[in-house]
Amino acid sequence: MDEIDPNTLTAEAIARVPRRRGRPPKGTPATPKPPRREPDYGRLQHLLREDILEGRIPAGSRLKVSDIAARYATSTNPAREALQGLEGEGLIIISPNRGARVRIINEDFVRNIFALRGLIEPYLVRGFAEFARVEDITALEALQQDCQAAVEAADYPAFHRANVAFHDFIIEHHHNVEAVKTMKRHSAWIRALSRRNPLTLASMRRSNTEHWELVEAVRRGDPDAAAAVIERHIANSLAVFLGHMQRDRAQR
Repeated sequence: MDEIDPNTLTAEAIARVPRRRGRPPKGTPATPKPPRREPDYGRLQHLLREDILEGRIPAGSRLKVSDIAARYATSTNPAREALQGLEGEGLIIISPNRGARVRIINEDFVRNIFALRGLIEPYLVRGFAEFARVEDITALEALQQDCQAAVEAADYPAFHRANVAFHDFIIEHHHNVEAVKTMKRHSAWIRALSRRNPLTLASMRRSNTEHWELVEAVRRGDPDAAAAVIERHIANSLAVFLGHMQRDRAQR
């Protein structure tokens, strides 16, 4: 092979120079390994919440900071902060000298969640009905069409996704960010429980009908009617949840 003058190398010539195999020459800086991504406490709190609500961490389980850090490949500080955050949500109970335990999600707990939802969601829906623009109503109708299609196909997973999108669209349009944050946190609990207890087709149809009534109230610009529909919607949803829990208890 002809000797190459390094002073005359072009980009094309460089590409033709054969590469040597083996270790790089001395002095060549090593390629740094990407740092292991450690979940911060917010993401860790989300992962813990999902594992608790999905039953992967059973109710009543003791939670040690060191065990949480090992389970999620993180350090103890994010683990401790995540547990404190979940205590604020009510999913974790931290007692002096006894540590942290997963709260038992029983019927009283579910009633409490729905009681708070019954106070907050009508307020958010009322605001949406009062101030919704034409494009907001059009978008809400499109989301409800997805719910309708899922019901007609008897497809609960699709209905669950469409139902989440429908309610979130209304909630996220409100100016009260604290009310929205509280509502979405409670909704996350309810939705996780919903995945474990799918709705029957009859319940899906009932929920779908109430959605259309809500859309119509919003289209008319009638906040009182919209709030009344969502209050009935919440009461019916609570009855379904309690029915599932009572059935599960009887089967144990």
